[in-house]
Amino acid sequence: MYAAAALAAVGLGLLGASLGGVEPNAWLARLPTLPAAALAAAVCLAVGRGADLPAPARAFWRLSGWAVGLVGAGAAVHLVDNLVQNDSAHFAPSTAAVAVYILAVSTQLVALLRLPGRTRLSPVARRQFALDGLIVLLGTGLYAWRLSFSQTNEWARFGGSEAALGSILLGFLAVLAIIKVAMFGIGAVDRRSLHLLAGGVTVGAVLGAVGPLAGTAAPTVTTVCITLVALSFVLAARRQAAAAADAADGDGPVGPLRTRLRRLAGFLPYTAVAATDALLLAVVARNGRADLTVAAGAVALTVIVVYRQVIALRENDRLLRRVDATVRELRDAQSQLAHQASHDTLTGLANRRLFNQRLADLTGEGAAGSVALLDLDDFKSVNDRLGHQVGDRLLVAVAARLAGCLRPGDTVARLGGDEFALLLPGLAAAHGTVVLDRVSEALHRPIEVDGHALLVRSSAGLAGLAPGLDPTEVVRRADLAMYAAKEAGKSRYVSYDGDLDQRANLDAQLGAELRHALTEGHFRLLFQPVVRLADHAAVGAEALVRWEHPERGTVRPDHFIPVAERTGLIVPLGEWILREACEEAVRWRAADGAEDWTMSVNISARQLREPGFAVAVARTLDETGLPARHLMIEVTETAVFDNERASAALRQISALGVRIALDDFGTGNSSLGLLRTIPVDVLKVDKSFIDRITESTTESTIAVAMLYLANGLDLGVVAEGVESAAQAARLRSLGYELSQGYHFARPLPAAEALAMLHRGAPDRQVA
Repeated sequence: MYAAAALAAVGLGLLGASLGGVEPNAWLARLPTLPAAALAAAVCLAVGRGADLPAPARAFWRLSGWAVGLVGAGAAVHLVDNLVQNDSAHFAPSTAAVAVYILAVSTQLVALLRLPGRTRLSPVARRQFALDGLIVLLGTGLYAWRLSFSQTNEWARFGGSEAALGSILLGFLAVLAIIKVAMFGIGAVDRRSLHLLAGGVTVGAVLGAVGPLAGTAAPTVTTVCITLVALSFVLAARRQAAAAADAADGDGPVGPLRTRLRRLAGFLPYTAVAATDALLLAVVARNGRADLTVAAGAVALTVIVVYRQVIALRENDRLLRRVDATVRELRDAQSQLAHQASHDTLTGLANRRLFNQRLADLTGEGAAGSVALLDLDDFKSVNDRLGHQVGDRLLVAVAARLAGCLRPGDTVARLGGDEFALLLPGLAAAHGTVVLDRVSEALHRPIEVDGHALLVRSSAGLAGLAPGLDPTEVVRRADLAMYAAKEAGKSRYVSYDGDLDQRANLDAQLGAELRHALTEGHFRLLFQPVVRLADHAAVGAEALVRWEHPERGTVRPDHFIPVAERTGLIVPLGEWILREACEEAVRWRAADGAEDWTMSVNISARQLREPGFAVAVARTLDETGLPARHLMIEVTETAVFDNERASAALRQISALGVRIALDDFGTGNSSLGLLRTIPVDVLKVDKSFIDRITESTTESTIAVAMLYLANGLDLGVVAEGVESAAQAARLRSLGYELSQGYHFARPLPAAEALAMLHRGAPDRQVA
């Protein structure tokens, strides 16, 4: 860098001497250009071999090195021309020297134009850039032509047209560099390096243009021109090498600056056209006629600008169409997002948000109407047995049927899972039942899903709108009525009334007292023996829970068990019952005559659905020491019907050796298939079939059928609810062996049950 600066200083010194009247020899004046160009070429080529630069930058600096080297070669040819001609007064380069100069400028142009811009150009943008560059270059060329060749005599004496052409080419190079850097940026080469190059080339172009007009100082001006250009290449290359060591410096925050430059550069083509028109007018005003070259250039510029504007108009039209399409897409997307925000993605029904909004609007207006909440009964079993895909398709089919039952203006919404809501404007609760009747009828028809004919049942609650009721209260009332429908046996609807609130309050109070009773130990177990009909000897007992309330006295199970189910307290209560029963059975087995007794414990559907229930049973047996064969788990048909998780739990419990009894057989969802899917050991015939067994042949026929069914499947049978000797005799005559009921013994405390065990049977007449 210092050597290049020294050579530039020598050139400036020679220029000063020339301007001072000392006319140097031509070859001596051109001599500093050779080492300057060689030094710049060496530095550029060295930077182009640097491994820290990206490939496009390395290629740029290699080509730049060749370009400045060719400048030096052109200067050498020019120097040889002076020596051969031995003409110190004529400094015109030969055609060969001019050709080398043109090759140098062309090489640098290729290096510059090959650089990738930070902005990726579309084909149309590349065409527009080419036209803009052509407009600017043509306008610049016309000015260079006019200003240079207006001094014909001076050019002829000190350089000729070849020198003028070289100056014009250098000017073109400077303008192209400015346009590309300003409009598109450079992504591979350090931007400050390009600024140095652009500045050096611009100075060189200006000096080259005025050099032939400098008289005897022309060779010195040429030397200064080349040495300054060489110095700019050396400085730019050194800057690039420094930037490569600090990568962040090479891609500095130039976005806002490049945007401003791009806006200014956008006016360059139009400035060139305006300047050309001004030049044409000036020539006409001065000479009284147009210069043919300038006139032809002005016409050519006009044609190019018109063509460029046609391209711009077509591109703008294309962009406007794209903007219109984008706006339409955004509107469609906005509509779709709004729909998704207010509708269920699976069924397409309104979601909870839209339902609440419409309900709020309706209640805010004080209009009449009603709300129904609907829940599919035992829907979970569909997912468990057939998979969630079938369950989802079933929900879609149910949604379609619900929508078909409503009037225009009604709203059906999916609140989540298998819960739906109906908003019925203008229909009071008394009239809303008509819609629920249609819903029940529609859902009672089988729904075909993936080859499965599915029967759907639903429980619904209906509540009417009333002045002063907010939406939350209306939904709460409908929800309360829906759960009342489920407790009443499902597959029905219930309309809200005030008694439901009173019952809910009692349930809430009872639930709190249940939780306290569990903590304080207010529960106890009674045991109802199971006897042989032949001799009334006790062979087992069923554990039955009782709640000894400190204020209410003994609370019946049918009062607190449903509350325990709804509140989830049945799970800890059931665990306590199971453990207490197993511990009592262990104590009984230790007494004489109780080794073969079986302890039966009722298990609710909620307990069977609890994860790890079978593990809890195994742990209880292990901790109490009761052999698994002495425990019988009693479940109802409803608890296991269409419930794969409950069935799986029973299979796990059966694998432990625990016996399984199907309680209240014949009253629930009776299905012969149920006897194949769960491991049943004993059928307990419901009391409803025993009550009239001595009076009606129908009950006798059913009882016999159940007995034959059990015998055929190698299952034990227990007749429940025997309350008279006549019933016991009739059952024995039909072939029953085991029975249970008040005729033999009511539920007894543990001590009395053990005493009964010791004496064999109560004092009853054996039929």
